[in-house]
Amino acid sequence: MPAPPVGPAGARITVTLDNIPLGEALRYIANQAALKIKVEPYAVSVIPLSEQTNELITKRYHVPPEFFGGPLDVGYYLTQSLSGGQQGQQAGNALSVPPVSQKIAEQEQYIAATSSEYTSAAQTQGTLTGTTGTQQSTLRQNPGGAGVSTYRQTLLNDRQLVERATARTMLESMGVAFPPGANATFWPHSGTLIVRNTQDNLDFVDALVDQANASQPKQVAIEAKFIEINQNNLKELGFDWLLGPFSLNGKVFGSGGTAGNGQPVNPSNYPFVDPATGNPIGQNPVTAGNRSGNFAISANALDALLMPGLGQAAGAAPGIFGLAGVFTNPQFQVVIRALNEKKGIDLLSAPSVTTKSGQRAIIEVVRELRYPRTYTQPQVPSIGTTTTTGSQVVPVVVTPTTPQDWETRNTGVTLEVEPVVGGDSSTIDLNLVPQVVEFEGFINYGSPINAVGVNTVGGAISVSVPIELTPNVINQPVFSTRKVTTSVSVYDGQTVVLGGLMREDVQKTEDKVPILGDIPLIGRAFRSNVEQHNKKNLVMFVTARIVTPAGLPLNEEEEGLLPPELPEVPAYKK
Repeated sequence: MPAPPVGPAGARITVTLDNIPLGEALRYIANQAALKIKVEPYAVSVIPLSEQTNELITKRYHVPPEFFGGPLDVGYYLTQSLSGGQQGQQAGNALSVPPVSQKIAEQEQYIAATSSEYTSAAQTQGTLTGTTGTQQSTLRQNPGGAGVSTYRQTLLNDRQLVERATARTMLESMGVAFPPGANATFWPHSGTLIVRNTQDNLDFVDALVDQANASQPKQVAIEAKFIEINQNNLKELGFDWLLGPFSLNGKVFGSGGTAGNGQPVNPSNYPFVDPATGNPIGQNPVTAGNRSGNFAISANALDALLMPGLGQAAGAAPGIFGLAGVFTNPQFQVVIRALNEKKGIDLLSAPSVTTKSGQRAIIEVVRELRYPRTYTQPQVPSIGTTTTTGSQVVPVVVTPTTPQDWETRNTGVTLEVEPVVGGDSSTIDLNLVPQVVEFEGFINYGSPINAVGVNTVGGAISVSVPIELTPNVINQPVFSTRKVTTSVSVYDGQTVVLGGLMREDVQKTEDKVPILGDIPLIGRAFRSNVEQHNKKNLVMFVTARIVTPAGLPLNEEEEGLLPPELPEVPAYKK
């Protein structure tokens, strides 16, 4: 069966919508088809534009404070003679208002009724002056009435006729009709306007609210979340063999080897030690060439120069099991060295800032580091050395280098962002410049200043010894910087993720004893494997929202469209 025609003209409509309310999607499709939707108690109908709908729908709006032109206590002032008609003028608002003749008559009656309490009995003529002071109105009173005293004159001059305006009356003055049952309520403290009206009238209110929102200045609230993940994984499994001298047939002897350039034999790294000699059982290493611990994992060239990198001395991995043959031929010892280490560091910071559209904002989560830019030269006097018997004496006073011209550098995370709100007030163009600066350590660019000292023993010169006059330390910091410059476009309230600042260092070490390490199964006991992964990743989440000067969202995430009130279902009685 062919599909029924769509819309009055039978044209098909293809739309691509993402993350919008259902009511907005239905209205968009209906507008494209020259139709409109009708919200009923239990259904949503699509009807022609010519069909009138009287159902009342409740809708919530966020409006700027100046939507009604100021507070809803609107003052009206008398500007023409009472005898010649009246005209109201709103204070602080350009809206025209209906005549206030009824309130003028009430005010005149109030003055006539209270005049006898403050004035003497006399016939007089008073003047009521409005805020402009240019037009007056004469109050006529009966003969025998009270005269105008100073208090009454002040009352007449300063009295203002105040009309309490409501959200409904203000909307009616803007041209919005309110059929029976329709109403409007406004909460100034939150800028919330709730209107219950027909769909046609709500469409008119939509246009008024959109026009008011478009005229107010655009601001963007930016929230940035920085997540830095550091992970260090280390795995190691190796075997350390020691083999003492042994005899094969009385004429041929064998033993383990020597350390050579490999890992030296340290008795503290072995569980079995000969108490008489202090040497480990077996003494001679077989697997000295297999690296372990810090001997297998080395720092890069820059880390080796940094002072913090010198805090950990090189050493072998810990042994988890040992096996030895004591008083045997030959004596031997094997130690299993294994290590599985995982270390993770997660750092989270979530600063936020609000800025105008087109204005640059900077978010900083930093620490200040002060360091000297220059050093003074050391002062070394040109004086010879003095020698004594069996000692070294250098009677010179050296002034070491002194730091000066200090400079401050911020270390941490800095985000520069410039938001530009699109013409539709629903998209935001973001120019992002995230930067991460880390302090790695200091490098000493100086070298010690030495003098030549002479050792004299028994009157004979034995040797010339260099004597350090000053270490001449000239430390300069080393910083690592990761920076990205990018431009993206996002919808209002959406989040953009930047995760390109990633670094991973991988080190693998595979050592084995020749021939023995290649034997199937048994060869694993003569191999050492070390693997280290060091990952560092910085992920940034940047969320941008368009807000009003009052700090309220400009665009509603949900439309706030409520269905008509449903009729009450009678209770079922058994």
